[in-house]
Amino acid sequence: MRAALVLGTQLLPHHPLVDDPGTDVVLVVESAALFERLPYHQIKIAFLLAAMRHHVADLRGRGIRVETIDLADGLTFADGIGELVRRHDVTELRWMRAADRGTDERIRATCERLGIAHGTVADAMFLTPEADVDAWYAEHEHARMEDFYRWQRQRTGILMHGDGPAGGQWNYDHDNREPLPKGGIEVPTLPEPRHDDVTRATIAEVRERFASHPGDARDLWLPVTRRSALHWLQRFVDERLPRFGRYEDAMHRDEPVLFHSVLTPMLNVGLLHPQEVLDVALARGGDVPLASLEGFVRQVLGWREHMRGMYRAHPELEHANALELDRELEDWWYTLDDVPLTLPEPVRVVLQRVHALAYAHHIERLMVLGSWMLMQGYAPRSVDRWFLSLFVDAYPWVMVANVMGMSQFADGGLVGTKPYVSGGAYLQRMGRWWSSDRAARESAFTDAYWAFLDRHEDVLAGNHRLAQPLARMRQRRAERG
Repeated sequence: MRAALVLGTQLLPHHPLVDDPGTDVVLVVESAALFERLPYHQIKIAFLLAAMRHHVADLRGRGIRVETIDLADGLTFADGIGELVRRHDVTELRWMRAADRGTDERIRATCERLGIAHGTVADAMFLTPEADVDAWYAEHEHARMEDFYRWQRQRTGILMHGDGPAGGQWNYDHDNREPLPKGGIEVPTLPEPRHDDVTRATIAEVRERFASHPGDARDLWLPVTRRSALHWLQRFVDERLPRFGRYEDAMHRDEPVLFHSVLTPMLNVGLLHPQEVLDVALARGGDVPLASLEGFVRQVLGWREHMRGMYRAHPELEHANALELDRELEDWWYTLDDVPLTLPEPVRVVLQRVHALAYAHHIERLMVLGSWMLMQGYAPRSVDRWFLSLFVDAYPWVMVANVMGMSQFADGGLVGTKPYVSGGAYLQRMGRWWSSDRAARESAFTDAYWAFLDRHEDVLAGNHRLAQPLARMRQRRAERG
């Protein structure tokens, strides 16, 4: 019996092994132990489990034989594989290589312990073949996102005009940093979730089994089926993509999504593939401002693929700590119990948002949460663990480079060229968090910003992008005597 193991984060409608006529049976394992490794948000667990269960139903509806280990069986991932192998007389197990480091080795060790043949096929979850991405990073020791992104555009021909970029510019990042207009702006509503019996049962099971985890599974707001994910994608392209670029970095205390796509939860488990996401967006063509279209393409074709490439090329990122920070995140980050009254308002608002939705958009992650955590001296591994636990779209392959590099500067400047920290004025301009007593309320972020530069001056002094802020910091220090 030749079996294909489908991982919960590989729910592609056209999985290479599921479509292989040589596959006799598809195996899917739900393991409570995997969900208990970290205090994962209930919405994250419910989303993944519901997506897996609907995917199994879809495969069976196509006439494909699927055998499963259910959460209620209480088995570890390895024991679940073993039980399925023995129960169904599997003699060979194949799987698509996983994006997260260590997964393939654990499956391989399980197969060897069981004494069965085993093999893998290439990871099909991304736009760039494994060999191509590995070769590019091997040739670019100090890889920069912009260089990778241009290579991707040239390699794929996306948004190209002959040998040059469409519109004459490689990116429109400068045009995509506008705050929301002062008079307000209409933000399109998101599709309403419609939970069926499978999803409702999953939510109830998650609430009972993982009752101590953050969040509430009843608030699941994301699509968990292939059909609903496609509808979500089309609604984004039709309603929010035209303004995505301009307000990509904007924030609003009462609007968690604004014009963002929130496609990464579906992309990162295979309900959607990045190629079809780009195809749908590019099909709008001239109906969407080029700055918005390019900004979205940059996120999917550039940034997402770059994070995966950096993760593969730099395993040392996982343990980086260039600033030697050692403070652990307090329990209230996970529980919302006894949150300090001194916590700045933007951090408090976004923290509550994450607990409610298992989500905040990328600039809130970077410039509110990440910036504050970095300036407070939290250990980068502690920060990475929190993001992995609380965010619905967070997996090691994408979070290590994002958190350890871009957000927490733990790599000393390999991923990002400077620490992404700011004072309160930036937050007020991009989000207008404070309605009264602005100067006093901004001061917590501003004071933390200058203190951070002062505290790490020796490490940051050689960074040319910080020359002006560091000079101003020294001037402030001299004025204080």
